[in-house]
Amino acid sequence: MEGIGNRDTRISLFRKCWIQGSEATVVGVWGTGTSKELTANWTSPFEGESIGNKIPLAGGVAQAATDMTTVTTLNSRQTWEGNRPTTFNIELKLYALEDPETEVMQPIRALEFMAAPDVNDMQPAGGRIPDRVCVNIGTRHIFTDMVIDSISQPFDKEIDSQGRFVRATLNIQLSTLTMISKDMLRKGYGQQA
Repeated sequence: MEGIGNRDTRISLFRKCWIQGSEATVVGVWGTGTSKELTANWTSPFEGESIGNKIPLAGGVAQAATDMTTVTTLNSRQTWEGNRPTTFNIELKLYALEDPETEVMQPIRALEFMAAPDVNDMQPAGGRIPDRVCVNIGTRHIFTDMVIDSISQPFDKEIDSQGRFVRATLNIQLSTLTMISKDMLRKGYGQQA
């Protein structure tokens, strides 16, 4: 699994992360903040619906007089309204063993290139959306058709005499294009190929 970025042979492949775009693959070490989040949208649409709610004065008087309510468990019943696309937070560590340009600077630029659209200055047609990327976390978890939502790069890391970063920790948020379904999971989506 070649790419630009981390070349440290002392690091296990299980601790490396590959982010592949249309023109480059960036290799880094995934850090402790790396996570996956699946979010389901559940709501309780009947929450405010009851006979006492339709006739508030009568319902209030009846409840005050009898300590009885017209609210049922159906009022709290949740209904599913879909899942959001799955999001990933990857803490990607880059560091130079020999060449800060190819091991840190080029990977940062490549990731920014993957996240950037290709649009025209004035003409609205003909532009391109940002790359879809493939993410491979530790050779065990492989996710295709993802997009980069954000890249955060602190500037407080070491630099060399030419102003190039010697180390960088990037916080990258990605998401799938669609929600992950049971059928996708049955077919092995997100698992080793």
